[in-house]
Amino acid sequence: MNYVNTNLKITANGSNYNKHSFLDQIIGQPPTFIKDLQEEYRSFMRGKSAWTDLFVENEEVLAYADVNYKRGSSTFTVSVLNKKDETSENFTMKVPESEKLSHIYVEDVQLVGNELNLVTQNYRYDDFSNGEKHMYTIDLSSQTITNHEAIVEVPKGQNDTYFDVQLIKTSPTNANEYLILMKKEIQLIEDSESIREEVINKEFISYNMATKEKEIINVQDLQLDSSGLSFYDGSTIYFTQFAGTELIVTPPYSLEDDQMGLVSRVQLSSETDLVGGTLTTVKDGKLYVASTTDRESHSNIVVIVADLETGKTIYEGGEVAVKDASIAPDDFELYINELFLK
Repeated sequence: MNYVNTNLKITANGSNYNKHSFLDQIIGQPPTFIKDLQEEYRSFMRGKSAWTDLFVENEEVLAYADVNYKRGSSTFTVSVLNKKDETSENFTMKVPESEKLSHIYVEDVQLVGNELNLVTQNYRYDDFSNGEKHMYTIDLSSQTITNHEAIVEVPKGQNDTYFDVQLIKTSPTNANEYLILMKKEIQLIEDSESIREEVINKEFISYNMATKEKEIINVQDLQLDSSGLSFYDGSTIYFTQFAGTELIVTPPYSLEDDQMGLVSRVQLSSETDLVGGTLTTVKDGKLYVASTTDRESHSNIVVIVADLETGKTIYEGGEVAVKDASIAPDDFELYINELFLK
């Protein structure tokens, strides 16, 4: 069985296969956000990683931060571009207590005022757990670390349980004031022939990067066990769940107003199958959902656009038409890796 992998870009104007040089195929293709930055800020982007979570952007600046892990002496690398005069500053600094870390990587970069906040996953030599989420606050004027703390304290699990903290991703083009994290307690259940995992407790936590305050999000009447946090746009959290042929968007929760919106029910066609996984985003009051693949035919995807206020489906489709008649639907598989709005 020989697989040939080809990148495909699908837009409102049609579909284009991206033909790349041998070198491009080895390096890989950057996400749309990174590719746009490379075209607009070619000099600044030179030598930067193509990982979107390492960048943050607003109208004035584009900032980048990463960590160079070295046992006993890891360092942060920071670059900030002033869009107005196209000047940039670059500096490095030692990671505090890096001699205690068996590994560290940057998971997100956020900008609040003149402070750059680095969210990292830290692993210690003396702790063999899943690690901890940490926050390093860097003052860009003095180029110093002004604050460092664990965002969420993770208790020690028992022999059959452990804790996992996940950072909920948001658009890399937005500088947000809050972080949203999901903390899960997971139990290992041993069956006769295998060991499975079961989430026995789940909670969502907001972290204000300006005040460094944390708060557990209590959304009334929301069954967290059956709902998934699908998207966070920097101010509002959207939870979704499937019920038959309906996609239910439970009351969106506004962090700024501490208010919940209305439930939206999006009616799907009876043929729609989104069980295989979805990509979700929200923009201008519209919900965009795309299946990552069709588990049955592997040749179709499902794309849904719905009005969050009315719950009305604006668009639903995704059939892929192959022009080459010699290629049967079973001869290829289609996977969606990115959902990007411009």
